[in-house]
Amino acid sequence: MQIKHTIMDLAQQVGNLLEAETDTTDMECLIKKSRTVTIQLHDKRFDCTLEHDISFRNLKSDGSAVNEADIYLLPEEVALFTEALQNHPIALPTEFGQRIDSNPNIVCLRLMAEEPPESFAARLAAALHQID
Repeated sequence: MQIKHTIMDLAQQVGNLLEAETDTTDMECLIKKSRTVTIQLHDKRFDCTLEHDISFRNLKSDGSAVNEADIYLLPEEVALFTEALQNHPIALPTEFGQRIDSNPNIVCLRLMAEEPPESFAARLAAALHQID
């Protein structure tokens, strides 16, 4: 039961860092975060709400977990966002992966890291603040 309590505590801390709601089970925490962006297509503008998928699971006794995030960005935000991740005071962990899927209007940046969830969330929150 100690791990469940720890996951619940971490979920609240991560939710506070990301200013988002969390949904927690015994083994996983899902973070619900969205943002609204304006997409310019030729002479038309569209407001679009994007739902980020953020989670951590498999919490270990050392406090690390498998963290994942699908962050949806406008193409012009990618450089600023990734620079903020790289320049954050909490260095990227050794076990870090990044993949980009894109179309002409939206980029999905998939991040994966094995580290404490609060470190992952702090870095992610700082990068999101850079583009807001």
